[in-house]
Amino acid sequence: MPGVSPKKNLSMQITSVERVSREFCVCWSDGCRVLIPFIWLRDNDPDELHPHTAERVFDLTTVNLDIEPLGYTSNADGLVVQWPGKDERSTYSAQWLYQHRPGQVRHDPADIPPVIWQNTDAGNLPRFSAIDCARSDKRLLQALQALKRNGLIIFNGLDDHSAAGEIFGKYIGFKRQTNFGVMFEVTSKPEPNNLAYTSLALPLHTDLPNQEVVPGYQILHCYRNSANGGASVFADGFRICVDVQADSSAEYDLLCELSLPWRFHDEDDDVRFRRPIIELDASGNLCAFTFNAHIADIPDFSSEQLPSFYMAYRKLMQRIRDPKYRCPYLLQPGEMVMFDNRRILHGREAFDAQSGTRHLYGYYIEHNEVDSKIRVLAK
Repeated sequence: MPGVSPKKNLSMQITSVERVSREFCVCWSDGCRVLIPFIWLRDNDPDELHPHTAERVFDLTTVNLDIEPLGYTSNADGLVVQWPGKDERSTYSAQWLYQHRPGQVRHDPADIPPVIWQNTDAGNLPRFSAIDCARSDKRLLQALQALKRNGLIIFNGLDDHSAAGEIFGKYIGFKRQTNFGVMFEVTSKPEPNNLAYTSLALPLHTDLPNQEVVPGYQILHCYRNSANGGASVFADGFRICVDVQADSSAEYDLLCELSLPWRFHDEDDDVRFRRPIIELDASGNLCAFTFNAHIADIPDFSSEQLPSFYMAYRKLMQRIRDPKYRCPYLLQPGEMVMFDNRRILHGREAFDAQSGTRHLYGYYIEHNEVDSKIRVLAK
């Protein structure tokens, strides 16, 4: 049988099955009643999955869309169908039919709604022991669930060596490679190709909106931090979006519709992409917030669009700088912050590079890697 949801109801039974035109009308013990087309049942025949990979091996083009069963039987435990052209009968358990019935979206343990926040005291940020998460699947699951909800968590207690954060990443998923490499060091450099490699203050921003796929989660491991200043700053971009929409639906819609050009370029790379600042999913829900004034390319909208764009864009920049959204936090050696780069804006306060060492190691892990780990751990 196909995979079963972790929230299965072992008492679910079929109470009746009736053939109606090219469908079965199936009723369950909880009163649920659903029409199930014959072609759907044939296409999703549990017997037509590879026994090891669970991938579909059935070829839909080998049957007609108006296929009808030669016969069927049913009881409380399931439905058995004899299809034309197939020697063996197909068996569909009551539980499987209920969980996968048409119109029922498959249960997803990684589908965790975000809890948006305004400014918050740094002491209230979700914190987890890196050692506990490395040793306990349950604790790692709790950390990743908190990450999905809040968009940001802090791991503490990492070993005192430069690769500790990189090693911890293997417990979560594959690292993303960009034009900055797989691992990158955040420290002041003599000839930087990015403002992150200076001691200047960094306004709140999203990393790499110029990429075709904006990196999902960013991880920053604090290895050394003895310089004066340099506190990290975070803000929930989704809270900012909600407030923009409440104040001006027209400006919100404009930031959703206009696809802004983004560009990073140096001697070796010229990476460009277009995307709106606010992105919605198919249901109209917030799914990404992208903002980085430093690598926003020259707006190339029409003369008629530019005044409205600059009005909305400038007001957004002013809003992002409002202290009510800011959460400053001075990372300590052995701490590592992980945040959703398509939701949480991040930046830092200026620091004195001559007063001490500020050295962070960073990398990216995609959303699908975190979601996959949550689903596996939730089993």
